[in-house]
Amino acid sequence: MRSIEEEKQEIIEWLMHPSELGCRPRDIKYTNQFKTKDGIECMIFKYKKSMFSPWLLAISSDSGIFSRMQRYNPSTEIEDATKLVEYLAQFWKNQANEAKEREEKARNAGTFAGFALLKEATWDSSKFEDDFDDEWGIILASEASEDNMIKVYSVPEFGEKAILAVTLVEAPVPNGEAEQNAKYNYMWRDAVQVTATHKAHLIVSVVGASNPKAGGVLFSMALSAICRDDNTLGIYYNNVVVKPNYIFAGAELLKTQNLPVLSLVWLGICQSPKGISAYTTGMTNLGKDEIEIVDVNKKPNEVRDFLFNIVTYVLEDDVILHDGETIGVDNTQRLEIKKSAGVNVVGESLKILL
Repeated sequence: MRSIEEEKQEIIEWLMHPSELGCRPRDIKYTNQFKTKDGIECMIFKYKKSMFSPWLLAISSDSGIFSRMQRYNPSTEIEDATKLVEYLAQFWKNQANEAKEREEKARNAGTFAGFALLKEATWDSSKFEDDFDDEWGIILASEASEDNMIKVYSVPEFGEKAILAVTLVEAPVPNGEAEQNAKYNYMWRDAVQVTATHKAHLIVSVVGASNPKAGGVLFSMALSAICRDDNTLGIYYNNVVVKPNYIFAGAELLKTQNLPVLSLVWLGICQSPKGISAYTTGMTNLGKDEIEIVDVNKKPNEVRDFLFNIVTYVLEDDVILHDGETIGVDNTQRLEIKKSAGVNVVGESLKILL
């Protein structure tokens, strides 16, 4: 390693980055040096942002520079610094494996399916095509068929093999499934009662897009066009039933050149034994892990807004989150991520320790 002064300057430059401390620390001091059991040399520093702020821990090691902006404790500095070195080692390992992981997740993603719940057992495919063209400026070309209950559209704007299929089923969704899942919509008081009135449904699916995001955009466009029909009372997808207005809100994001997160990912909120829990459904369709926040003592809207910001960041910036990493909405927030069996979702999920 270089001299103490050289390493100190490197840490100062690292801390000044907008995504870290965002400014030059008021004070920084070298405190110790050690070597891990794996032979990694590490220098320990403490720093403070202002005169009255606490001392925080930072390291400069063979694996890199890092700080979680945790309080510096002289009695546990070696132990705390070792954890930071281990975090860096895992970080670089994740980076090396990320391309393969991203490819594997994308291979299992990109297929979207939902149900448009209908007031009556009719569907005007010509109106749907006109509404799609009017809203999105794309003319849908369907394969020739005498069956007006099934429409299959090739949509090359989203990939050579991109297919949008819409099928009319002249009966409600079987086994009361839609009604059972409507109860999870905390924003629609009468969701279950309204859902129970549907007499038929459309199966809406997207496959073959060039990538999961492209498929999601096409799916969002199709749902919005379908919801323009007064015969549509709601959309059942991602294990919940939502109003047409909710789908329109997602479409508005798309019209401002943003990913239509609301059309693709449901942000669930529920009461839990120790407070409020939040979760996503729909992230796996986009090649990402579902995300959960479990048992926090915060207002539901605050938790939901936080989760929305994280989901938007992950999807728009195409971020892969890993177990043991940290995340936050600004450069002062360092929230640990844990991957484990889902609490409110099926399979594993990433828990953000808010």
